[in-house]
Amino acid sequence: MIRRILYIILCFVLVSCYNVADKPHICPELPTPTITVAELKTRIVGTHPHEIEHNVVVVGRVVSSDAEENYYRSMVVDDGTGAIEVMMGISPLAADYPEGLIVALRLEDCYVAYQRGVATAGTLAPTYESYDVGYLASREMIDRVVVRGDDVEVLEPRTVSIAELQRDDCGRLVRIDGLHLVEASSVGDDETIYDAQWTGYSLFKDGAGDSVAVYTRNYARFAEEHIPVEEVSLCGILEWSAYNGGRECYQLKMRYAKDCVAY
Repeated sequence: MIRRILYIILCFVLVSCYNVADKPHICPELPTPTITVAELKTRIVGTHPHEIEHNVVVVGRVVSSDAEENYYRSMVVDDGTGAIEVMMGISPLAADYPEGLIVALRLEDCYVAYQRGVATAGTLAPTYESYDVGYLASREMIDRVVVRGDDVEVLEPRTVSIAELQRDDCGRLVRIDGLHLVEASSVGDDETIYDAQWTGYSLFKDGAGDSVAVYTRNYARFAEEHIPVEEVSLCGILEWSAYNGGRECYQLKMRYAKDCVAY
């Protein structure tokens, strides 16, 4: 019995030590930025990965959240000039890298490229993968790249119309008002738009007839919730990607269910 109790205590100590060691270090004084995201993006050409060979530091705030699992193993950081997505390789992230947290990204030896229209940083992905920039493979690698600050200030989305969207906005948090759902990939043959759920692709139009898509992971906590059919405001990270396997268009990636507000 005593041996069993000692074993349980030992396991608890080991797990506790692991969890503490696995937490990112908090640095009140972040490295000084050497470049803006807007300047960094001038080095990126298409989806071809570009290796950062010199000391490059970006400082910005986290605008994504994986709290409801629509984001998975990645984090988007906005420095006020643009946004960059970091392929973190671990989850969950919301507790250690909450929305609004200030971070420094030390990008030397990282690869950057556009993925879904968003400037993305990480490792060089294996040739058999469909993407070019891969995940930071370990906590040690993540801590080398991402320096966690101690200040949290949630950034407000920029309110825009669909007509005002630009490719340079990809990766940034935007809000679009006055939208109505017009179609959704979740609607079956014997169903109507009133049966639409968030999972998969959905398409919204504004009063001018311009459209924007929304893509939701099947594993998102709100994936099976019904999409409001009344007028809504949508908030999310802007992307440029193929809609349901077809043409490319602007898409919003919501962070959580409350990114959709019905009137």
